[in-house]
Amino acid sequence: MLENPLLPWHEQAAALLLPFGPDIQIVESYGPTELEYAAIRKSAALMDCPHRAVVELMGQDRLAFLNNLVTNEIKALEPGRGCYAYLLNTKGRIVQDMYVLNLADRTLLDVDARLAADLCRTLENYIFSEDVKVINCGESYGRLSLIGPTATAVLERLGSRDIAALANLAIGPVRIAGVEAFIFRNDLCGARQYEIVAPRADLESLWRALQNGDGPGSPDPGKPRQVRAVGWSAFNIARIESGSLIFGIDITEQNLPMETGPWYLRAVSLKKGCYLGQEVVARMHAHNSVARVFTGMTVKGQLPPVAGEELRDEATVVGMVTSSCISPMLGQAAIAMGYVKRGVAQDGRQLNAYCAAGPTTLTLRPLPFWVPPASPEPSPIVMSSQ
Repeated sequence: MLENPLLPWHEQAAALLLPFGPDIQIVESYGPTELEYAAIRKSAALMDCPHRAVVELMGQDRLAFLNNLVTNEIKALEPGRGCYAYLLNTKGRIVQDMYVLNLADRTLLDVDARLAADLCRTLENYIFSEDVKVINCGESYGRLSLIGPTATAVLERLGSRDIAALANLAIGPVRIAGVEAFIFRNDLCGARQYEIVAPRADLESLWRALQNGDGPGSPDPGKPRQVRAVGWSAFNIARIESGSLIFGIDITEQNLPMETGPWYLRAVSLKKGCYLGQEVVARMHAHNSVARVFTGMTVKGQLPPVAGEELRDEATVVGMVTSSCISPMLGQAAIAMGYVKRGVAQDGRQLNAYCAAGPTTLTLRPLPFWVPPASPEPSPIVMSSQ
């Protein structure tokens, strides 16, 4: 595993680092989490994403090949468009998720970095006579996220055009502060979120330029930064408020697609033909036979139960918490997400769990917890990949 080129910067900035698997470290925070969270909600926040990786597919058969393996409709993706999808095993359980981002000459898969090598091996095992080449780009590309209501203005000041009207999961090449990169939009936090795929060799200069927010060079000491570096803690609070699931936390290899609530129809096309695990998906959908569902929960008291805590209906275990936080947007209310048995998954139903303060009550409610106020946006466009 290559060392993250931004790791020396994180250590110098007194960041608290967390392990993400055996070989990856992510930033927990650089300081007060409330200030980093405020940047996501009120200005612009910059996050290093060594936990994400890019796999590249080349060859004229790449879309048809991938379409036969994953849950969403891939073969009709025009250049500049993308979608979200699951890769299943033969029993219909989710092996991993991915963002499929099509360009004119290649297709990028944005995936969990811990699973990139396994994905490459799996895809290569299914290549027979197809014109497809699979490339693990972990050594060549890095990933950054720029999140917040002023993120668009920051990118425009740094030379990126057509950003304001970027459609969800559209992708295209951009030039940011002199760096050639790809960018796609993926609003996981209830705010504008731009995912930047850039050469590893340019990550440090791009990071500094984005932090300054006004172009290349050192920031003016007398001028406040336009962008705040943020870690996982602030991002995690914002994405839970927005009801966004993450593979490895809210979705695991134990889950079936239909169990994943709001993510189910985002990841699965019910109109396409055969793919790995499709028979299980089709049968469950036809009979509406899902055993458990993903839902939100508000928590009585000021402390939520942690991930992995059992949910009980009186003495009977009926589910499990996967994510929880204290929500600033809900007046510091404790909230949680997780799975519950279908028979008890009713809005307003109350369940019990344990938190650090002892037993507590949770009330089921639909996701998301918080939706940003409506604001006029330009008509969405798909970025050209030419």
